[in-house]
Amino acid sequence: MKRITIIGGGASGTLLALNLLKYSGDGRLEINLVEKRPHIGRGVAFSTQEDSHLLNVPAAKMGAYADDVEHFHRWLNDSEMDYSALAFVPRRIYGEYLREQLEEANKNKGQNVALNIFDDEAVDVEIKEGKASVQLASGDHIYSEKVALAFGNFLPPHPTIDDQSFIDSPRYFQDPWSPEVFDSIGTDDSILIVGTGLSMVDVTMQLYKLNHKGLINAISTRGQLPAVHKLGFTYPPFFEEIKGARRVTDVLKTVRAHVKKAEAESSDWRAVIDSLRPVTQQIWLDLPLAEKKYFMQHLSRYWNVARHRMAPEAALIIDELRGTGQLQILKGRLQKITWEVGIGFDVRYATIGLDQYVHADVIVNCIGSESRFDKLDSRLVKNLISAGSIRCDDLRFGLDATPDGQLKGADGQASDMLYTLGTALKGVLWESTAIPEIRVQARDLAHKLISE
Repeated sequence: MKRITIIGGGASGTLLALNLLKYSGDGRLEINLVEKRPHIGRGVAFSTQEDSHLLNVPAAKMGAYADDVEHFHRWLNDSEMDYSALAFVPRRIYGEYLREQLEEANKNKGQNVALNIFDDEAVDVEIKEGKASVQLASGDHIYSEKVALAFGNFLPPHPTIDDQSFIDSPRYFQDPWSPEVFDSIGTDDSILIVGTGLSMVDVTMQLYKLNHKGLINAISTRGQLPAVHKLGFTYPPFFEEIKGARRVTDVLKTVRAHVKKAEAESSDWRAVIDSLRPVTQQIWLDLPLAEKKYFMQHLSRYWNVARHRMAPEAALIIDELRGTGQLQILKGRLQKITWEVGIGFDVRYATIGLDQYVHADVIVNCIGSESRFDKLDSRLVKNLISAGSIRCDDLRFGLDATPDGQLKGADGQASDMLYTLGTALKGVLWESTAIPEIRVQARDLAHKLISE
């Protein structure tokens, strides 16, 4: 019997397990899914229970299966939930959908296939003589031929300032998804959100729902908000024009030309960006390392704004709060944060070389998931790095691996036993954090693990 262990039961781990069950056929297969959280399929992204936290992709494109992208929308209809194909559905519903799909696949699996779910934490993986032993925090071990590390999102890094004593304050929240955030915020508290991306949008949406009255400041280096989805436009693919490009500026020049063409043809720039989505990973793979670093330093923020958009419903609320002055978007680099009991946080930041100041009763960290694996506070990751089983990629944006997920060790050799998918592959593939990419990786990795 072949034994495969998946470490992580969030969206990526659940999708991998789902595909293993789907494609296992009549072969003898044992699938072990290890997840310390109480709910399979949710992870950080879909664990929220707030209806104000929406998917950032329309329902008709969020199917769990790479060969059936509309499946989620049909499931909504079958479940008598009235959402259109273009609706941005609450993320909690998608978490329920993934859980139900796994349960259905488990019911319909082959008679020689077993799915075991371990409510535990993996703390180490020892590889010896062609076998992998996954050590759990409980002291138990799971023996496997293949192990897939299905990491999701991690806590964001603290703001990069010299004096970080403020992080000891009970009113600084590193985890924007913690229930304690909103339980401890007073109606009139002034809030500073560090980061102006989609996590900031989620936090602000929840504050709006709670009828928060205090001032909300959100700060980032560029002060840029995610673009807003504008559906109903299409644009033809133009990958052949940039296929094999070795310079980021050449790609950018071509994309800009097509944006102008789209506007002239009554289309929209978003459709141009969307037409690149199926080939973004290949464009990234074709670029030399120096060009990837150039992109990361000079262009990645603009790409994130254009590519990772917010739902129109969220944008309306953000615009309303900005219009009343309750929400202010600050542009600058944090220089100093001091905290005093009973007084709060005094924050200094620099904008175009000039010092600016803002006060806050509460700080919420929405910088985004930590991508430097060598900085993670994870027993599993620390042990694997120490053993030389895994290493960071050259950009320090995830783990080093082959494009199909074979992890590379300290010696640079691809493992035939350790694999990954999803967020850990961001440095390798760039676009590797959303369901449309992860579901393809889950399908392809399932085929690979079964065939081997």
